[in-house]
Amino acid sequence: MADQQINGPTVSEVSICNQALTWLGQDIITSLDDQSVTAQWCRNNYPFIRDAVLQERNWTFATIRAVSETAEKDDWGTQWKHSIPPQFISVFRVYRTVRFNGDKTRDPSWRREGEFILSDQSTIYLWGLGRLTDTSQMSPLFTQALATRIAAEGAVPFTENRQLQTDLWALYGDKLREAAARDGQQGANEFVTQTQLVDSRYGGRAF
Repeated sequence: MADQQINGPTVSEVSICNQALTWLGQDIITSLDDQSVTAQWCRNNYPFIRDAVLQERNWTFATIRAVSETAEKDDWGTQWKHSIPPQFISVFRVYRTVRFNGDKTRDPSWRREGEFILSDQSTIYLWGLGRLTDTSQMSPLFTQALATRIAAEGAVPFTENRQLQTDLWALYGDKLREAAARDGQQGANEFVTQTQLVDSRYGGRAF
């Protein structure tokens, strides 16, 4: 389990979950392996919620690259079939060449089908979003947004208070925008998606 110690308190998966639990009026946990109901819920839900927040944006701290070479064609025999590396949550750029001076040429023909990238190139260069598990690589504002999302997801299971859930979803939208704005100041970036909380369960607000 990774910790984050950068001129401040240690940040870990447990501390992120504990921040969410305190907002919900629940006892804190010492480990995700605790046998308490709260620890079991966090253990079961944390990875999925973390990945959901990661997918909200092409975060600079979570972008990754890879090179794929394949000798396999798709079932129609028309394009090369590349397995997406398991560390990728999503792929948002595919290049057919990368020159030493940094210039890149996009592959206009690529598309994703399941866990594969189909391309007319047998060698491709992938740029995408990684499944970041190391909390030391996450920005402080991102961890705040993540804790808020965990609290929002746990509001009804732990408190049965739907108004609290609505308020926490609104707070999550604010935290997410703040984290995204600061992250975007570190270089060129772009949105993958933005949470659209229009369901009546969340008060009909959109973020």
